[in-house]
Formats: sequence, C-alpha cells, structure tokens
Amino acid sequence: MYRTIGKTVVEWEGGEPFIFTMTQEVGARDRRVSKTITIDFTELKKGFTEEFLCHLKEHLMERCNRVKLASIRTEQLNLQNLLAKIIAHRLFEMKVTVIDEGFLLCLAAEKNNFTALQLKYLRTAFSNNPHSLLFAKGLEVSDFPTFTNKKGLHGQTIDNILGKALTRSAATYILDVCDAAYADGTMEIGHYSFVHLAFAVFVRPNSYRQIRVGDLTVTTSSQYFIDIVTSKTGEEYPSKVTFGINEHLGVLLTKQRQHVIENYGHLVAQKDIKKLALFPARRLAKGHLQWQSEYANEHFGMFESGAAFGNSYPTAIKKRHFNGDKFTLGSNVLRHTVGTLLAQTGASAKTLQAVLKHASDMVCRAYVDIAFNGLMEDFSEVMRPAFAEHLPALINFCSCDDQALPEKQIQSWNQDTRKLEIAGECGRSIACANAPIVCYGCVRFIPCWDADHGINLRVVEKEIEDMSKRGKPFQHMVDRARSAKNKIILVMNAADRYRQVLQAGVKHEQAP
Repeated sequence: MYRTIGKTVVEWEGGEPFIFTMTQEVGARDRRVSKTITIDFTELKKGFTEEFLCHLKEHLMERCNRVKLASIRTEQLNLQNLLAKIIAHRLFEMKVTVIDEGFLLCLAAEKNNFTALQLKYLRTAFSNNPHSLLFAKGLEVSDFPTFTNKKGLHGQTIDNILGKALTRSAATYILDVCDAAYADGTMEIGHYSFVHLAFAVFVRPNSYRQIRVGDLTVTTSSQYFIDIVTSKTGEEYPSKVTFGINEHLGVLLTKQRQHVIENYGHLVAQKDIKKLALFPARRLAKGHLQWQSEYANEHFGMFESGAAFGNSYPTAIKKRHFNGDKFTLGSNVLRHTVGTLLAQTGASAKTLQAVLKHASDMVCRAYVDIAFNGLMEDFSEVMRPAFAEHLPALINFCSCDDQALPEKQIQSWNQDTRKLEIAGECGRSIACANAPIVCYGCVRFIPCWDADHGINLRVVEKEIEDMSKRGKPFQHMVDRARSAKNKIILVMNAADRYRQVLQAGVKHEQAP
C-alpha cells in the first residue's frame, strides 16, 4: 500500500502498517536523487495503542508537506526515542491512547529521564500540528515540559558556540599535525585536502559530500573556484554557491581530483568522470571493480548522507590523528569558528547569514554578540592556554589602499615582479625586523584582505623544502616554518571569506 503526500511517497505492507518507508527526490536541480528512510514503530506497540501509532504515522506524513525528509527523520527519531523511554521506565500501567494533560504531568515529573531534545521535539510536534489526533483537545504549548535555561535561547546559543568554536591556535595546531602526517605518509591526500578545504569554506557535511570532480574550476589567470551545493537553507531545490579559493588550496584540490580520477575513474563511464565525488567512499569490492556501498555505485562514489561522510572524513581524521585532543572537527565547530572570526571583523548578522547560508540570522546574531562583548577571547584563554601566544590576528582587516604610516607598513618581497608589496600594517608604532613572516602569528598584525599573501606562503614553502633536505638536525626549523605556513593559510582563507562578506554586504545594500 502507498500514499503520495506532495512530493513524498509513503509505502507499507498491508499487514504491517507500522513499518513503512518515505521517499523523496532531493538535491539541486541538476543532481536530483531519490532518498528513502525506513520507520519501524513495532516495538512501541508494547506501551501505545495501535490507534495512537496510526496518529503518529499520520502526523509524520502530514509533515512531508512542509519539511525535507532529513528533518522528518530527526523528528521521528527523537519522538520515537522518547516514547521508547516511557515504555522502558513503565510510566503508565495501561497502553497510552492519546497525549493529554495527565500524560504531560507524568512526563514533567519524570523529565530527568529524557533528553532536552526529546522534550523539545514533542513540544515542537504540537506547535507544528496542534490539531493532530495525537493530542487531546484543549492542550496549550505551555503544558509541555521543557528543560528551563535561565539564560534563554539566545544565551544558550552563545554558550553552544563558545563551547565548540576553535581558537586560532587550535586551528593552527590541527593544520600542523596534518602537515606532518601528510609529509610522513600516514595521512593520504583525501583527508589532507579535506582538512584544508574545511578551514577555507566552512560548510556542512551534506554539502562536502556532494562536491564533484567537475565542481573545481580554474580560470586562465590561475584563479580557482569551487561550486558547493547549499544545505539546510530552506530551499526545495538547493542552490550552488561558488567560492573563490586561494592558489594553495586550489592546487591541493587539483591533486585530490587527479587522485580520485586515477583510483576511481575506472568505476564510471568516461563521460561521467566529472560526476565523480571529489571526496568519495573509499571501500571497494569485487577486485576493486565497484564500491561496497550500493548508493556509491549508483551515485558516482558519493556518500548516502552527511553523517556517513562525517564518519569517513572529519571523524576518521580526528580518531586517527587527534585521539587525545578534546576538540572535534565537526561542521558546526568549523562554522562557529569562522562565524566568530568574521563577526570580529565587523560583519553584520545579515551578512554572516549570507556567507554561512543560515536559514535565519538567529545564530549569526549570537556571533555578533560574542564579538561585541569580547567573549571569544575570554573563553579561548580558558580553553587553550596557548591562546595568548597565538591571539587571532583576524579581529581587524585593512586594505592595501589604506594610508598607513610607512614605518607601520608590513611589506612582502615579490620574487616574480621584483617589487615590495603591502601585506598589512603593524598595530604597534613600528614594524619589527622579522616581518612579514612572523606577523601572521602576531596579535598586532592587521592583514590586508586584498593583498597577495601567497607571496609569503611561497617563501615559507621554499624554506620547508630546503630544510627538509638537510635531515634531522634541521627538523625544528622545518616545524617552525610549517607552523608559520599554516598561520599564513588561515589568514588567506579568512581574507577569501572576508571578500565574500564584502560582496554579500554590497548585494544586501543594493537589494530592493
């Protein structure tokens, strides 16, 4: 049996109405794919009547008209886990037929047995569909128990951000470890290039997993761009955003693209090479003639979900190379990191929303408040004692066109043009003798967002290459140069996003 609700098809066997599938077409217009989830309410029959479970099923089907399948899955899991816990804790002697005032009073008395998310989704389910037969008539939203937070939603959002956002010292440390691992062969190009991309564009796992080989382009003037499908923007047909990336990252992703073609190109037709996932599933089967995952075989090596992608890339990197460290490499961590850093440059909540592709500016307003009140610096000092040594140089940007005093200018020597070029300015009275390389880790450095910081990156890369050839006695110099290189890369990535901020701000001002 089946029902079609909008663009969703719900199917089940006549004798098993509480085991059913939901199928939707998802993705950008030029890459729509069929996504299916399976829901099984059979175990809930121990504590809830079949009538109740039918109403729960109807509630989820009604939600298909409003939200994507991924949102339905999240809602279903939280509601089902809550109901399963009610059964496990034997809160009711009789099977539950409807959620009424008595049900909610009992839930409130035992709310410590449930998570905040489970209670939240029950309350949200009522808010979204108060006329559902799941709920008794006369209930109000205020009847539903919640975990109270004295700081309020905005305060809780700020706490969540501060609890996850990385300091610049932590970001540099991550890149340092990855550089060393890549150099000694313990980290392969896929993980290494992903880490650098993650610190440059800050999107969600569901967006990273959809990047294809053909989405990376380079112009005749050696400018690199990558198209990335947006995720969780409220769009029925997610759009693609073009990110400008620096040459260092562009070259690295080009190597990854070539690696993917060489190792997985034989699994697809020649005309479909551009459709290969840039960060594909790795596990192959049958003499390396196909992927182990059927979804990957049908979708050019792509992972089926953002969660599956996260396990194979950021989570796998964390487990293998950072197991003793407390921070994570999840998408929210990286997005919170760039959100706070960009807010410190003076970007507005609306502009941050445009850059990070949030559905609303609620979280972005929290970034602005964190920057305005100086909370990131205070919290980061507690998180990582080395923060004082690596205090972010990204709290301000200047332009090459700004009229800085000559003695405060930070200049770089361009080997190609044989000229000095402005990279930024010193916040002190005079630039030091070790400028410009040491400036990228200095609290007083104000980088130019429109400068070519790749000049200094190439200098450091040459030093790493030269010192590496001299063996172990020079390893400390290699490590020092590698750390300087990653500080430069972070500034380059931030400058790329800052340019995006400026462009988004201009578009916002010009919009009617």
